[in-house]
Order: sequence, then C-alpha cells, then structure tokens
Amino acid sequence: MISEGCEQCAKGGKMVLFVYGYCDQRDCFYCPLGENRKNVTQMYANERPVEDDADVIEEAKRMSALGTSITGGEPQEVLDRTCHYLELLKDEFGEDHHTHLYTGIPGGRENMRRLSEAGLDEIRFHPPLEQWGDLHGTEWEDILY
Repeated sequence: MISEGCEQCAKGGKMVLFVYGYCDQRDCFYCPLGENRKNVTQMYANERPVEDDADVIEEAKRMSALGTSITGGEPQEVLDRTCHYLELLKDEFGEDHHTHLYTGIPGGRENMRRLSEAGLDEIRFHPPLEQWGDLHGTEWEDILY
C-alpha cells in the first residue's frame, strides 16, 4: 500500500512548501537541501519565494495542486508558521487538499496534537541513522508506537 501523499507526488500533484531552512537539532547525511536553502528563513512554494499568504495560494492554484508537502530544514522549529499554512491551505482548498510533513525530530505529543488540529494528514518521520532498528527506549518511542 502506498500513501496518498506518495501517490500525489508521483503524479506531480503536490506543491512543495519549504517553510524554514534551519535544522538546529540534526545534521542528516541524506539532507537534500542545496546551499541556497540551508540556514535561511525565506519560505518557498515550489521555487517561488513566499512573501505573504497569497503567494502560497496562487502557486497552489497555478499548478492545480492536489495537496502540499511541507518541508524544510525542520518545520517543527517554526511550528506556529507551519500550523498557519496548514490551516490556510485547508481553509482555501478544503479537507481533500492532502498535506504531509517531513520531520527529523519527534517533536512531542503537543506538537503532534497541534499539527493534527491544523489539518495535517500525514507525517514522515526521519529518526537518526544510529537509532534505526531500535527506537524502543528513545524519545521516538512515544510518538511512533
């Protein structure tokens, strides 16, 4: 079974909302950020710089987005911003606008509650490599199990 978010990405139907270029808690070997996106606060909707909410909505409409992938840096480090854009997208496009988020930190139950209430449909966790295969007894266990 493939997730709805993956299906939409495979069809080219997901807008990529880059909310924050910093990731203070991790330095992942697989991080795909180029030098122009690392350690910046500038937001992007696909490759379009975001100056206000209208930029996000216009880009989603321009590409007829089926949903949005929220990424960074670390989106949970700017949780208020991340939740704002989740709510904005759901308000504008409805509950069928699928949203997913990539994160490299567990964030805790309160963050998960806030993301869920803001409208997040799916979350993709990226635990540290050294913990792969044995997350029991780590801070990841409460979130994932």
